[in-house]
Amino acid sequence: MSEAVLGLSVSRSEPAQPRLEPVQRIGNEARGGGVVLHGLLAIATLTPAQAALLVTDVIDQLELVRSRDGYPILLDHAVTVSDRGQLAIDCTGSAQSWHDVDDAVAGLLRSIATNCRDHALADRLDESIARTTDLADLAQRVRGAVATELDPSTVRRTRCQLAELVSATKGRALSDDRAVTEPANSQSPPSPAAGSSLAPKGWYPPVGNPWHRKRRRLSRRRGVLGLISILLLVGVVWAAPGAWSELSRGWDALLHPVNLSEQNHISPVSPPPPTPEADQATSPTAQGTAEPGPVDTGLPGRAGPITLVTATFANGECATGQPCTIRVDVHVDPAANLGAVTWHSSVYDRCSGAVLPGNDVTMHVPPGGQQVYGITRVVLPPAPALAVAALTSAPANAASEPVFVPAANARC
Repeated sequence: MSEAVLGLSVSRSEPAQPRLEPVQRIGNEARGGGVVLHGLLAIATLTPAQAALLVTDVIDQLELVRSRDGYPILLDHAVTVSDRGQLAIDCTGSAQSWHDVDDAVAGLLRSIATNCRDHALADRLDESIARTTDLADLAQRVRGAVATELDPSTVRRTRCQLAELVSATKGRALSDDRAVTEPANSQSPPSPAAGSSLAPKGWYPPVGNPWHRKRRRLSRRRGVLGLISILLLVGVVWAAPGAWSELSRGWDALLHPVNLSEQNHISPVSPPPPTPEADQATSPTAQGTAEPGPVDTGLPGRAGPITLVTATFANGECATGQPCTIRVDVHVDPAANLGAVTWHSSVYDRCSGAVLPGNDVTMHVPPGGQQVYGITRVVLPPAPALAVAALTSAPANAASEPVFVPAANARC
């Protein structure tokens, strides 16, 4: 049936597949001897050629019914396979548009392809169905998807095989007046040798549903539930000994609340408090009672273009016996244009009077600059009272006020 009769667009990107047989409508007298399609698929496993031929019959019958009665409403009992191996669709009603029947048509085609032994055919058919927009597009794509499984020289043989499946489904052999003979030149498999059998004539062994043999992927929900069950089982096994021990202890305490063999005394749980003499011996003030001496740098606080020198702790308080970071700020006269300032940091032991000078630091002074600063690092000796001061050596000699370590309550 051409697309002009269907009233659809004829512009397609793929060439139309030629029909293998003339399309004809199956009469009620021929349809009455067949079986319902879903009953056939329930007990038979189709070959790729058989599945492709039934899929082609579905497309041909849909186009035929569409040209006469409109889009058919597909019901299970309306799709049958006759004794001649031909699929027929009985029009039980008409739908208003293609969108009302596209899901039913796709489900019918997928049920045939799923029953096939070749999963590749089902995948190709499913991909072609997913991209269709109307009946003409569906017919063109589906015929292209199953074209590789159809051979015009074996179509009649495939019809004979479908007719045998129909007869086996009905539980009887083909009658002589309805048998479809194959061409003389076709090669059919040799029939088994006749022999005695307890099975009745025309009986065929039931064929299982391929859906139950198809390997299914484990769902994510079942996988998560299985993982949770395993974790719960591991937790129960891990906690069971402790729970059983606690239960046994509580049960024993309930049945035997008093144990007369135990002594009624309380063991000491903490040492006695220290004496005041020990506290005084270990206090920091017990290290010495002499006041530390003053710090004399021997330099003024300002000299020449240097107006002020300050030294401060860069990272908070410092402790004796550890490294200490000192920030040094040097204020200069902006009109002097010094170019650079050099200083060093010295550590003074306020108890012994020893002086530990540090390394020189030179900082560039920009033209018109009023202040420069730098960070120096000194190592404090383990003495009870120390002091740190910054001393400049160029362009003039000046010193900052000392900073004490510790800042207060120092004793020698």
